[in-house]
Amino acid sequence: MKISQLDKMGVTLSKLGFGCMRFPNIDNVIVQDEVDKMIKYAHDNGINYFDTAYVYGGGNSEIALGKALKQLNREDFYVTDKMPLWVAKNEEDLDIIFDKALERLQLDYIDFYLLHALDNSVYEKIINYNVIDWAKKKIAEGKIKHLGFSMHDDYDFLVKVLDLYDFEFVQIQLNYLDIIDRPGLKGYEELEKRNIPVIIMEPLKGGLLSDLNDNIAAPFRELGGSNVSYAFRWLAEKKGIATILSGMSSMAQLKQNIEVFKNLSPLTEEENEAILKVEKNVIKLQKVKCTGCGYCMPCPFGVTIPELFKAWNTKSMNQSTNWISGTDINYEIAEKCRNCKKCVRLCPQHINIPQMLRQLVSEK
Repeated sequence: MKISQLDKMGVTLSKLGFGCMRFPNIDNVIVQDEVDKMIKYAHDNGINYFDTAYVYGGGNSEIALGKALKQLNREDFYVTDKMPLWVAKNEEDLDIIFDKALERLQLDYIDFYLLHALDNSVYEKIINYNVIDWAKKKIAEGKIKHLGFSMHDDYDFLVKVLDLYDFEFVQIQLNYLDIIDRPGLKGYEELEKRNIPVIIMEPLKGGLLSDLNDNIAAPFRELGGSNVSYAFRWLAEKKGIATILSGMSSMAQLKQNIEVFKNLSPLTEEENEAILKVEKNVIKLQKVKCTGCGYCMPCPFGVTIPELFKAWNTKSMNQSTNWISGTDINYEIAEKCRNCKKCVRLCPQHINIPQMLRQLVSEK
C-alpha cells in the first residue's frame, strides 16, 4: 500500500482511505459480519484511515465501524468523523453530537475531526455557535487530535473558511469529471499552495466513473486497465493529496481498489488523453450530477431520489435498444415530488432536485 507521510502532524496515512458511507447492507440494514471482514482485510493490506460521519446511515455507520475496529489495536488506525452543523440547533448540541459519536464508535478520541459539508447555509453557525473555540477545547482535552473541514462548495467559499482558522487538513470532492467547481482543481491548487494536506472524496463520483460502459470507456479499453485505476491514478499523482477515500460496499470492490493502490504509476501522455476523451463522453450523456450520497433522503413524499437519478444516468449512458439492468425508472414515484425543496437545502452538489425530477418525468 502506498503511503503519505505528513510530517507536520506526525502521522503516516495509507494513500487509500476506507469511506464508510456505503457499508454493505440488506434492506438498509448494515451487514456487520461483512463489515468486520472488510475492515480486517483493509487493515491487513495497509489501509489505516477510516472515514465515517454522524449522519451516515442515521448513525449506524459509526456503530458498525466501532464494532469492526474492536478487532484492531487502537494505535494501528486513524478514524475520521464529522460535525454536521446543519443538525446542530444551538451551541449545546455540539457536545451532544460529539459525545454521541464517541459512544457509537466506542472510542475515547477521534483522530481527524471535520466540520462537515460546509457551505454558506451553515457558515454563520460557525461564528454564532463559537465552533472554533469549542473545537480548540476538545483538542486541549485530547478528544480531537487534528481539526479540518469538508466542503462541496466553490473556490471563494473555500478561501473564506480557510481564513477562519489554521485548519490542519481539508477534505474536498475531486475527480477527473469535477475539475471546474466545488472547488475543483483551483481549490485543490489553493490548498497545495498553502501546504494543507488534502483528503479526496468522491474520486469515482459515487461509482459513476467505475461503472462506465465500454462505449463511453472505449479509450480505456484500447489501452487496457480498469475504469477505477484511471480515476485513482489521475488523483494519486497530484502533490499534496494525502488520502483518497473510496466508499467500498463489497469485498470485491475493496480487493480491486487495494490492487490499484499497490501498483500506482504516473499516467502517460496517452493515458491522460484517454481520460480527457472519456470525460467528454460522460459529460455529453450524464443527465444529473448526483453522487448517490443520500443526504437528500428521506423524502417526505416517498421519492427515492438517488435511485431515480442513478437509473436516469445509467439509461442515458447505455443507449441501447436492448434492456439493460439498472435502467428501469419508476416515473410514478418521481411524480410524487411536491416541490417542497427540503432536498435542495441538503444536497451537497447543489442540485435543483425538483427541477431535475420534472425533467426526468418529461422524458418518459
